[in-house]
Amino acid sequence: YNRADFVIAEPGQSLYRWRDVTKLAVAVIDELPFHLEIVEPKVPLVRYGSMDLKIVARRKEGFVAPITVEFPFRPPGVGAASSVTIPQGQNEVTYPLSADGGAEIRKWPIYALGSADVGGAAWVSSQLATLEVADRYLQFAIDRADVEQGKQTDVFCKIQINKPFEGVAKVQLLGLPAKVTTTELDITKDTKELAFKVQTDPTSPAGTHKSIFCRVVLTENGEPVVHSYVGETELRIDQPLVKPAAPATPAAAPAAQPVAEAPPEKRLTRLEKLRLEAKKAAGGQ
Repeated sequence: YNRADFVIAEPGQSLYRWRDVTKLAVAVIDELPFHLEIVEPKVPLVRYGSMDLKIVARRKEGFVAPITVEFPFRPPGVGAASSVTIPQGQNEVTYPLSADGGAEIRKWPIYALGSADVGGAAWVSSQLATLEVADRYLQFAIDRADVEQGKQTDVFCKIQINKPFEGVAKVQLLGLPAKVTTTELDITKDTKELAFKVQTDPTSPAGTHKSIFCRVVLTENGEPVVHSYVGETELRIDQPLVKPAAPATPAAAPAAQPVAEAPPEKRLTRLEKLRLEAKKAAGGQ
């Protein structure tokens, strides 16, 4: 049976009148001036990952109108934009796809629909292509970290390899708060752990910052396999401790005053000495 829609209400596209019929109306028209092709990916879309699916438009000479592309069938756990547009005069676009942690692992048939104004809206379909959904190649256990404003700390990661890969993968630590920086690191399938050097600024916001995570991009068959999320952690930024005030310096003792020298003893005459001795003798009696 085929359901024929008779009355659709706006907004919301609610269906009010329909009928199930055993026949399908088909019209043969002239060939449209464009068609679509999916460039089949050579790598999987991994759980907690993303992919840019390439869509190519084959235009007839002289047809330059923009083409709206939709991805109507999405495997369970796979998300996509509602539509993308191939701009006027251009021939390709990338359709962003993402997979959550519950995306069903298997190979899926997919297709794209394109519409353009050719004297009225006209639709075409791409060929059927294959999209593989796979598990993550690796995942991280990331330690929590803390640091004072203006200082540096290390964020340590332990790596679990689920599927060995060739070459070097690029790892980024994302979600850092304002004025906190680090650098991209490289790993291979043999790397067991790594440490990000995280530098803060004296004005980096204090507090516990959550949802800091690692993103890994590796290359397989010449195409990127993007792991948007392989582990999450927290970073606590503390204000510097206030140092206690230094004890007051004791006041310096006043400088000692020079002692005045005693005046030289008066030299007595022979007669003065005799009189002084007589006076002492008289007092002694």
